[in-house]
Amino acid sequence: MLMSFTRQLFVYCVLVLFLPLQAVSQRMKNDKTGPPRKNEIRVNLFTGLLGLPELNYERLLNDNSGLGLAASVGLENKEFMSTRALVLPYYRMYFGKGYASGFFIEGNMGVSFEQQPEYIFGIWPVPPVQYKSGVYYGLGSAIGVKLENRNRLIGEVFLGGGRLFGDSYDGGYLRAGVCLGGRW
Repeated sequence: MLMSFTRQLFVYCVLVLFLPLQAVSQRMKNDKTGPPRKNEIRVNLFTGLLGLPELNYERLLNDNSGLGLAASVGLENKEFMSTRALVLPYYRMYFGKGYASGFFIEGNMGVSFEQQPEYIFGIWPVPPVQYKSGVYYGLGSAIGVKLENRNRLIGEVFLGGGRLFGDSYDGGYLRAGVCLGGRW
């Protein structure tokens, strides 16, 4: 009877010591493939060259869709560019084989902050310029391609546009870019 108790104790100790090691090794194997990373941040290089640098954040909902927000701030003088800021929430649907990559279509809503010039005529020799600020809303779409490498670096190219409603000076917005970023 004593012998069976010690044998049971030995088996119990072996199980208690080695099962956690087995569980850790299983977890480490799964961490290499791991669940997909669902957050992205990208910088639009194209709009940065135009004086309206853009930063994008996207949350991937599943393997073929994502919600995002793009924000731009005008760096040029208001004499050259009436758009002072542009905020674009968007939804994307992906058609590639990878996780949220490949060809995509996008629907977006633009919120444009503008300063429009108003000329006061009748004053000689040069009419003074005053600026009227406004916020305008619009809808748009875009198409593009997103690629991801093994290091979770993202590259994308897209083209589209949108129409602003109301008495906007610009009347619309361009949605174009060459973006680089990462996924985490």
